[in-house]
Amino acid sequence: MLPRDQRREVEDRAVREILRRARDLLRHTSRPRETHRDAFPAEGELDLDSTLERPRPWGPQDIAVARTELRRADVVAILDMSLSMTGDKVALTALACAILHLKLDRLAVVHFDTKAHRLVSLSERISEDELVRRILRVPAQGFTNIDAGLRMGLELLRASGLKERAGILMTDGVANVGGNPLRPAARYPRLHVVQVGEDEAQGSRACAAMARAGRGRHYRAELYADLPAVVRRLVRESFGS
Repeated sequence: MLPRDQRREVEDRAVREILRRARDLLRHTSRPRETHRDAFPAEGELDLDSTLERPRPWGPQDIAVARTELRRADVVAILDMSLSMTGDKVALTALACAILHLKLDRLAVVHFDTKAHRLVSLSERISEDELVRRILRVPAQGFTNIDAGLRMGLELLRASGLKERAGILMTDGVANVGGNPLRPAARYPRLHVVQVGEDEAQGSRACAAMARAGRGRHYRAELYADLPAVVRRLVRESFGS
């Protein structure tokens, strides 16, 4: 085993490389935004088209204004970190989460093996490099309890007061311990599922069913190397980036 200072140096290099790749993937994208329309004297720019559609004569209340703000959503990432998650798989999962952290307003993170573990709560403001470090330090161990991961994700989302809340589950879909994951999946306001790995029949059926139960989208990353790009597409399509 490497001495502690050398292990830290290796970790620092890995964190820098993961964040460099995350920012490269997001170089030509912006954070999700949404437009709010209101009437004068509310704050905003003149919305000329909407104003012209209103019947004359115009009063002050007929002047339409619009303002563009960052789209607010609370999201929990639920990560399958069971025994098979080693080496590049962990680094690519950290890269996918760095993309979420850079693009979304607030991000909580749960990882699961035989049990579920909270990594980041919604109220916790951490940097991208701290998030990546925490994921890289998660030990690959135990079985695959998707049910437990989804239940803990729900617990973290309860702290949200926002209208838009969602879970993003990253897994191969093959659970070998725990209860039926469809039950907690159906309790999410929205649950998107990224199926990672080979298109194994059991996992594919389970991932598609969880996404349907959670009124979300089912994505496929055939290789772990595809995961960051798939997560970037998920944010664009589901959160308006």
